[in-house]
Amino acid sequence: MEEPEASKLLETKKTSYKKAETIFQRFKTESRAGKHIQTIQMERSSFPSFGDNMVIVLIYLLALVVAQVVTASHNLELGFVMYTGIFLVMLFHSASLQDEKFAYLLMSMMALPILGMVGLSMPIKVVGSLTWFLAVAVFILGASYAIIKVQELKPEDIGLKLGDPKVQILIALSGVLLGGLEYMILKPDPLIPHFTLKWVLIGGSILIISTGIAEELLFRGIIQGNAEKVFGNAYGLLFASIVFTAMHLIWKSIPDMIFIFAVALFYGYAFQKTRSIYGVIFSHGIANTFLLLILPFLLG
Repeated sequence: MEEPEASKLLETKKTSYKKAETIFQRFKTESRAGKHIQTIQMERSSFPSFGDNMVIVLIYLLALVVAQVVTASHNLELGFVMYTGIFLVMLFHSASLQDEKFAYLLMSMMALPILGMVGLSMPIKVVGSLTWFLAVAVFILGASYAIIKVQELKPEDIGLKLGDPKVQILIALSGVLLGGLEYMILKPDPLIPHFTLKWVLIGGSILIISTGIAEELLFRGIIQGNAEKVFGNAYGLLFASIVFTAMHLIWKSIPDMIFIFAVALFYGYAFQKTRSIYGVIFSHGIANTFLLLILPFLLG
């Protein structure tokens, strides 16, 4: 009788030990999970909220607008100082952030004050000419290339994929209508000396490279792409469209600003739905070709 009782006692102790071990392991697991959750919460609390981030980028954007207004009032020295200051603040701010997505958005916006400085460094006589468009495009493409490399963006991340060719062609052809509508607002002088096929092809190629490829890569592919990661699709689209509009104050026309904002929303929405910038590249280039090269001769 003693042997079975001893065996039962041994089994009972084993069961108790197993339960104790299970409870201990569960406690360790829950403790680690609790610490992990606490760490995540602490990291999240160290990041600014959605509203804080939006306020910050809008302050930067307002500063850029003020710099443009100062420059447009022919205070070139102060404008250059402001652009330089904005760039340096953005540089140090983005480097100090723990939130990588927001840091990348600020990094992509750093191209904007650089463009302001580039514009101020050019001779007055070339501003607004085809030479000016081409020179600015070189700096935009250079800045975009640097951002793409640093952020390790893939071609599909920035819209460099074809998508549905029919849809892209339809988007591209919208440039004819958009160019005509904007001409009715601005009625600019032509950028080419003669209305010949040669000059239209040369000028059109420059405008497709500068306002099409360069601007759409930066504003839609990079800035809007980063803004969507921080603010979501709707607010990312809205923010990128505001940025694009703000960078076109050179025309000094409120009706045109409203028109450009509407076009920016259209281009941004097309990019969101297709994740391709090819259609908007050609639409933008074609629109400016009609606006600045063709319609001034036909309707001017």
